[in-house]
Amino acid sequence: MRLVLTAALFCAAATPAFAQSQPQPEPSTRDKTEALARALNNPMVQEGAAAMLTNLAGIVLDTRVGPAAQYLDPTIREQDTLGDIQRRRDPNFDRNFHKNARSAVVVAGKLTEGALQMQDSLAETAARLRAALQPLRGALDPK
Repeated sequence: MRLVLTAALFCAAATPAFAQSQPQPEPSTRDKTEALARALNNPMVQEGAAAMLTNLAGIVLDTRVGPAAQYLDPTIREQDTLGDIQRRRDPNFDRNFHKNARSAVVVAGKLTEGALQMQDSLAETAARLRAALQPLRGALDPK
């Protein structure tokens, strides 16, 4: 009896796995774009993307440029990195960079939403242009 109950328990636990084994249809480009717009408008995603951009910029800003740049600008020291130079010019550079990166992600989200709203209109315009250019295309086509 225990064996039957154990087998039934395992079958019940595995049922969601069987349900997932069906191949899922590939989401459309519009579905993917809508998902991207939702993600880019999520404050947590915005903060995470800004943190990632800040981290990537930090890697570049750690580049030591002093050995060459000191000859172009006497305020640059031999051991200076790009980040050192920027932080001397703007003491709030790190905070401002992060804030600007987050703002850029917000704008990307709004632009994505706008592109989605324009998609149907742009498709109509493209179809009308193709139709209007068809006679010209036919006239230029060597036969």
